[in-house]
Amino acid sequence: MNIKSFQDPSQFAREAAPLLMAQEAENNLPLGIMHRLQEDPAAVEDVSMLVLYDEEERPVYLTLRTPPHLWILPSVTSVTRQQVCFLTEYLRTEAHEVPGILGEENAVQWFLERWQELTGQETALQMHQGIYRLDKLEEIREGEGKLILAASGQEKLVAKWLEQFSIETNTPAPQDSEQQAKEMIDAERVYLWKKGEEFVSMVCRARTTPHGATVNGVFTPDQFKKQGYASQAVWQLSNLLLREGFSFCALYTDLANPTSNSIYKKIGYQWIGNSKVYHFN
Repeated sequence: MNIKSFQDPSQFAREAAPLLMAQEAENNLPLGIMHRLQEDPAAVEDVSMLVLYDEEERPVYLTLRTPPHLWILPSVTSVTRQQVCFLTEYLRTEAHEVPGILGEENAVQWFLERWQELTGQETALQMHQGIYRLDKLEEIREGEGKLILAASGQEKLVAKWLEQFSIETNTPAPQDSEQQAKEMIDAERVYLWKKGEEFVSMVCRARTTPHGATVNGVFTPDQFKKQGYASQAVWQLSNLLLREGFSFCALYTDLANPTSNSIYKKIGYQWIGNSKVYHFN
């Protein structure tokens, strides 16, 4: 086995895409990043893109990292423990920075066990996630309110909700939440559920893959929870994305939160896999 490092996102994509596309929805994160790198060459600086080849020089696995984020271990059904361990040893031998890993739970577990053998480093599970895919919406009772595209002037509200979302989901908060809110609003990625004259929930559209779109950033302030606003918002945005021509929608859930998992299933999202996020201390 051997590993090749790529500098050109297009060359990396030619090798990596067939492996990722076999499970497109599960691999929405690496596919989305790969697409962004191809569209914006300036974003390639400091990005690590590695492909693992077997003894017959066939690509069998890959990983990538966009600092300061974690290494991504995608879902590839044919990957073996031996191959993941080889990759782990390569990152150690080549002195790559490894602040943590995220991805398909079996690959993550194999990496984690070998990394701890090599380094003795302590690790912390940040989140155990479920990956869900929607191909067809289930009808739900129409709720009061409507979904609107966030607009200029709503940056402070969106920034506040992004910060609260980070706390609620135990994920890193944006360094400049108001700037991030502005960028997301300008890119038409943020949607708000409005009831009367009040905004009560948020949902965002994220990366795309060749056939799918990802929904994320689902947040409802405490005072508006348990009134169905998030369900309505996710249903309406998912419907919008399907009507735009995407074949499916994907989203991640915290498996420790049975409420959100139940909500998405009622809308029509089906569980397709699990992902784990680990930080290394």
